[in-house]
Amino acid sequence: MKKVFSNLLKKVFKKVINKSVTDAVNDPEVQSAIVPVDDSKKNLWKFILQTLISILTAILTALGATSCMGLH
Repeated sequence: MKKVFSNLLKKVFKKVINKSVTDAVNDPEVQSAIVPVDDSKKNLWKFILQTLISILTAILTALGATSCMGLH
């Protein structure tokens, strides 16, 4: 299970990164959404933590829904 989850995350991150890089290369006017424009380290870490929490919440919600469906 751990290996499957690891492979799934690798595929998702690879796809997201490729999409971001492709968008940036095709349209240089697009500003990156990964790093906020603010120059404060506090704001950067706040953004990173909020993003990670959102991703983990989505993953755990999907796993919880899947486990509930397996019981019925």
